[in-house]
Amino acid sequence: MGTSSTWLAFSVAAVAIMSSTLDRGASNVILPNIAEEFVSDIPTAQWINTTFLLMVAALLLPMGRLTDILGSKKIIVSGLIVFLFGGITSALAPSIEILISGRAIQGIGGAMVQGTAFVIAISALGERQRGKAAGLVIMFGGLANVAGTTVGGLVTAYAGWRSVFIVTSLVSGAGALLAFLALDTQRGNQIYNSKFDWYGATLCVSTLSGLLFSIAMSAHFGWSLIPLSIIALSLVSGGLFVWRSLVTDSPILDLQLFKRPIFALSILSNLICFTGMSSALFLLPFYLKYVQGYPPDKVASVFIPAAACMAIVSPLSGRLSDRFGTRIFTVGGLLLVTIGLMMLSTLDESSNSLIPYFAMIPINVGMGAFYGPNNSAVLAVTPTSNQSSVIGFINLIRNTGSVIAIPVAATIVTLAMNSMGFEANLSAVNDGSDMELISSFIKGMRISFVIFTSASLIGMIMSLYPSPKLFEN
Repeated sequence: MGTSSTWLAFSVAAVAIMSSTLDRGASNVILPNIAEEFVSDIPTAQWINTTFLLMVAALLLPMGRLTDILGSKKIIVSGLIVFLFGGITSALAPSIEILISGRAIQGIGGAMVQGTAFVIAISALGERQRGKAAGLVIMFGGLANVAGTTVGGLVTAYAGWRSVFIVTSLVSGAGALLAFLALDTQRGNQIYNSKFDWYGATLCVSTLSGLLFSIAMSAHFGWSLIPLSIIALSLVSGGLFVWRSLVTDSPILDLQLFKRPIFALSILSNLICFTGMSSALFLLPFYLKYVQGYPPDKVASVFIPAAACMAIVSPLSGRLSDRFGTRIFTVGGLLLVTIGLMMLSTLDESSNSLIPYFAMIPINVGMGAFYGPNNSAVLAVTPTSNQSSVIGFINLIRNTGSVIAIPVAATIVTLAMNSMGFEANLSAVNDGSDMELISSFIKGMRISFVIFTSASLIGMIMSLYPSPKLFEN
């Protein structure tokens, strides 16, 4: 592949990733405004983002496999169009239920995009630059985070939160057009086995959607009979999925890879890292808006410097890990995430207004340093014939971390507020609210950050496992 066609193909991956990340960054900032307009409590409001993440997580593995069979162009163009349609539905939603449905549609498109864009990036740059490819993808994701928080803050301040979904839909439409034109002569990923395991895919989707849905639902109903029953059914489905993966010749995911310690530990530390970062992205806007009284544009300003730092660090760490190994970057990255979360766990009503700014910088820098090398470590012990499905699995883990973080954090806040005699309804919190009500939210938020700080520290210890030899597959 020539230099121009290489970077043209990579640009498709970059724009596709940016369209999804732009929406994520914007929706995090506008979530309190949406909850306020629809007079929704925390557990209900969190479904706006959780539904999107759940759909992405449940469909990533099958979409990764379909990319191998149908080619990158068909999947990514279709995914961007579906994402656009979901965005318009969200923008026009007359109720929070319709808005959540629009987010579900966006989640389907997001799974098609995320399960394909990284494959295109690595294919464009080549196996020996997989760390660089991952770093560049994160860089564009970081730039989209900057743009997303800016769009979310400024557009909401001047045109309302509905306009945010219109803007992100336009970006998705532009990405679909670029992919259609730029990949016109691209074959996509090499097809290693044209047989798609529909039975395995059904079991995979039912297992993941059931487990993640029940975890998310627990934030609203608690650990009652309904979510526990869904978990039980999901475990049965998961057992069947494992059995199917072990007996079929073309599994959705080769589970034998988990016998390799670096693969299993890297995947688990990836999950922990994204869980910690997502907890900050979910809780901090509520703290800034309702405790500190920030308007949407000022809320966005807290996340912009940190996202810019991640965009700078990620391509550097990815490129350097291709030369010097992955461990120093994965361990160092998670150490920074741990420090940032620890800083957030100290926030209260009288905290210095600069602490959120300073806390988000090590979290994002750590994320940028960690992600590319972590992906490279996983792919270094993955046979080339399984690479697309594993890339889909990596993206699945990333989104699963986000899906887990939101309901867990919401549940902790809900329990803390209820323990002090208040309902978990942030739309009732304002500058004139009773100080005990504000304190109940802060109590839950701080407990959440302490828990996620501890988890991040465990992930850092896991990353101490010796780095794999580069390009051994």
